[in-house]
Amino acid sequence: MADTPLDKDAACAAAQSDVAYSQLVARIRLVLTVSAVLVAILDHAGRGSANLTALMVLSAYAVLCAAVYLCPQCQPRWTRGKLRHRLDVAVSAAVVAAVGQADIFPLVFLFFAIVVASLRYGLAEGGRVTIATVLLYYLAALITLPDVAPGRVLLRAVVLLAFGRVIAQLGELHILAARRQALLRELNQVANPRFGIERSMTAALERVRAFFMADSCLMLLADPEQGQERGVYALRAVRAGSPDVVPAIPLDAALARAMLPEARTDVFLYVRGWRAFGGCALSYADDSAAWSAQARASLGELAELLGAASFISVPVSFGRAQGRIIVAAGTRHLGRGDALFLARIAEQGLRAIERIDLLDRIASDAAALERKKIALDLHDTAIQSYIGLQLGLVALCRKAAPGNPLAPDLDRLVSMAAEVIAQLRDDTQRACATPGAGDAMFLAALRRQAAQAMAAYAVEIRIDAAPDLALGDRLGAEVLQIVREGISNVCRHTSAATATVALRCAGAMLRIDIINPHDGAAPPAFQPRSLSERAAALGGAAVVHHHSANETIVTVEIPL
Repeated sequence: MADTPLDKDAACAAAQSDVAYSQLVARIRLVLTVSAVLVAILDHAGRGSANLTALMVLSAYAVLCAAVYLCPQCQPRWTRGKLRHRLDVAVSAAVVAAVGQADIFPLVFLFFAIVVASLRYGLAEGGRVTIATVLLYYLAALITLPDVAPGRVLLRAVVLLAFGRVIAQLGELHILAARRQALLRELNQVANPRFGIERSMTAALERVRAFFMADSCLMLLADPEQGQERGVYALRAVRAGSPDVVPAIPLDAALARAMLPEARTDVFLYVRGWRAFGGCALSYADDSAAWSAQARASLGELAELLGAASFISVPVSFGRAQGRIIVAAGTRHLGRGDALFLARIAEQGLRAIERIDLLDRIASDAAALERKKIALDLHDTAIQSYIGLQLGLVALCRKAAPGNPLAPDLDRLVSMAAEVIAQLRDDTQRACATPGAGDAMFLAALRRQAAQAMAAYAVEIRIDAAPDLALGDRLGAEVLQIVREGISNVCRHTSAATATVALRCAGAMLRIDIINPHDGAAPPAFQPRSLSERAAALGGAAVVHHHSANETIVTVEIPL
């Protein structure tokens, strides 16, 4: 069962962007083409007219190859990608016609086209180029070399076909190794403590699912607080089009046992056959280092449960939790190499996320202690000072005569002081309590900021948050500070009566738009220093622009 890369263009993107590699291929192509021209002139045995036409084709192609090599920045679009080696195949017919009896050289030229196609695009493209080169070589040899026995040409074509297939397979293995290394690097890059364990785990599972081109990737773990003996499990399932954060959900013990085989440390591979033909049910144990057959019935039931034609199940340990990671494909047949690589991912690729989980718990405990200390200091300093200010204002209101024109303003100051005291006490209680998780709290905090802006400055703030917005605790706290600073800037530095805060996730970027109208001419150019510093600390940027003559938009973009 072959383990093949599925997207050859994406797999070789790194190789195609390597200037040195591209220049090397262009240099070899130029040398071969110029050599073909020289051989056609100095050592040809064909008829004059046929050789003259082929020589003109080769000369034109040599000029093109020289231009591509000498001016790589000026390459036209049609000379890039698969068209180049396919053009090599077409020109190879001219090589056969021009070189004539010196027929070892056309084989070298044809092999070059096969090697380039195989190393860049793998087995499928290498196989297509091989078949095309064999057909062109055979037809061109029969037409231009009538004295050569057809059997002799056919033998060479068969040898070319066999070697081309081997080269294409080697190119496939080369691309597959590069894709696997790239995936392991990506699994380390998605592990970002700022985004929390939920987003990092979802991103890692989605990358694994996309690599195998599977329908779903599932991670089933025993609850570390309860243990496997109590039958408490959590399942995280990622499918195509899943949100950026997929939380783990509790799973029924009976269903969890159906998804967990008896041999907890073995790797399992199941491929459904057709009417008992083909397919397999295998297991791999590290102690035996060999594949062994398994009963198809139990693994087949799990395949039916997953709705998959094939699946891989490997053991995984995540911190104190033990369980399985399962990759299920509805149409593609997974292979043994896929299963062993998934086991490597479970053993090595997820270690960075496991360390994030540990660091996140340590940081959360330290932050909780620091918040409690700050809350106590806040209670002993700021809150007591505001209470004293409130009492002084109340006493001043009592001294004022009933008809004093300052009485309404004094009453308003007393109300504002009472609101500030209530907010500080509320913040103190939340800081001392166990921090809660969930995007509902984040949206509630945004609306509370909008309500405070309305009460203190009479500015109506509209919160426009995407329904699928999921940021996690740490990033959510940073975004809340950015939005709070933006609202404060609108209230203190503009005369706007309304403003809008829009939050959207577009791909791997979080976009925050703080929009406020203004009357008359646009305000002078400015750059919010605090917002820019906060965005830069998160790896993003803040930009101010004007979409219309009476609207200012501060856009903050943060990479996810």
